[in-house]
Amino acid sequence: MMVAIPTDDPNGLDALVSVNFARAPFITVVDTDSLSARSYPNQYAQGGGGIGPAVAQWVASLGVNAVIAPSVGPNALGALTSAGISVYSCPPGLRVRDVIEMLRAGQLAPAGQPAYGYGPGGMGTGPGGGMGMGGGWGGGRGGGWGRRRRGRRGRGGWGWGGGGW
Repeated sequence: MMVAIPTDDPNGLDALVSVNFARAPFITVVDTDSLSARSYPNQYAQGGGGIGPAVAQWVASLGVNAVIAPSVGPNALGALTSAGISVYSCPPGLRVRDVIEMLRAGQLAPAGQPAYGYGPGGMGTGPGGGMGMGGGWGGGRGGGWGRRRRGRRGRGGWGWGGGGW
């Protein structure tokens, strides 16, 4: 199986998993049968808003069967699943080899199901307890960045999230 994982560096199986799929500096593609890995620079990492589907199409063109990431935005998630690519959640900061072992052991949850405290995709219905830094991204039960509301300093608003804790 060919698996794409967003990474912070181009070090193959020793690369660190990046927090966000579409904004990762590199995408590392691993053949889980031979454990060979190749890292590709993500040409979309510094792009404007809405790059998730473009990254998803690029990753699909690499011939992957699955994506493993801590966070995949709703547009990228939709594009990946429409292309028939399975998407799994994983904790950030691990090495690629550790994430592949978790996949083999069946320890990764499908995307859209809260798994590691901030989960990917899905509409968050709880207030984002963020720092009021704008942007509109908030977690389901707090945690994360939310839209600042006038007169309510430091409280997050409603936004996208994956379920909090």
